[in-house]
Amino acid sequence: MTTAADKSESPPLVHSHVSVETPEQIQFTFELAGTSVRMVAYLIDFVIRFFGTLVIGILIFSLTGFASPEFGYGLVMVVMFAAEWGYYTLFEWLLKGATPGKRMMGLRVVRTDGVPVDVVRSVLRNLLRAADIFPMAYGTGILVMFFTGTSRRLGDLAADTMVIREEPVRLRELPKLPHEAIELPQGLLREVRFRERDLQLVDGFFRRYHLFSPDRAQELAEILAGPILERLGRKKGDAIGVLAGILLAENELRTSWYGRMSAISRPPPPVGNAR
Repeated sequence: MTTAADKSESPPLVHSHVSVETPEQIQFTFELAGTSVRMVAYLIDFVIRFFGTLVIGILIFSLTGFASPEFGYGLVMVVMFAAEWGYYTLFEWLLKGATPGKRMMGLRVVRTDGVPVDVVRSVLRNLLRAADIFPMAYGTGILVMFFTGTSRRLGDLAADTMVIREEPVRLRELPKLPHEAIELPQGLLREVRFRERDLQLVDGFFRRYHLFSPDRAQELAEILAGPILERLGRKKGDAIGVLAGILLAENELRTSWYGRMSAISRPPPPVGNAR
């Protein structure tokens, strides 16, 4: 991972960018989330945890508290402990690195190589939350984020993770497609869990297609389209056409309801054999 933040003699900026190159030789630049936006996300999650715990506590006491107050208090303490230590790990696992607060603020936890965070790293970074919060109000974590210039708290450094600003890929105009697109069955991309990062790879592939030799382009296309080729039962020779179909299918989706929300108005160019 190489940091693309401006290097100068002044103290490092908290907001910075990192560039990650994939094995397919496609480079992505991520914007690291700063302190202020992460604190807003934390406050949103805190409110959710607080009211969620409050509601569950009321239900527990209404069911058991009158018969056995000690048992009710014990259950509430268990719920509070689970909410404090399990909330972030659970949601980062279920939502691929995003808690509800992070999702509302457009943030996501990923590994420093850009890969989605796994449950082990999520557990590690959240266990160290106790150290980051010391002595109060995340004092240690904020100091580490500032003085290292990486926007990463102790938990992120230990787990080799980072919190990034995530914006949906907006296909305002399609690159020239060097192959006739293969039509994909409706809903296929959702079934194989095709993600925003996957779409970035496909879009980047076609925008850099002229830089690849024919053999290298075919090799990369087979890697990118592998799961979908397998699901469709197609040969590897259809990989570029499948990728073209992915790009057209996503563009059609986003120029409908999503496109109107994102000011995407350009129609896709005609598909031909331009190189």
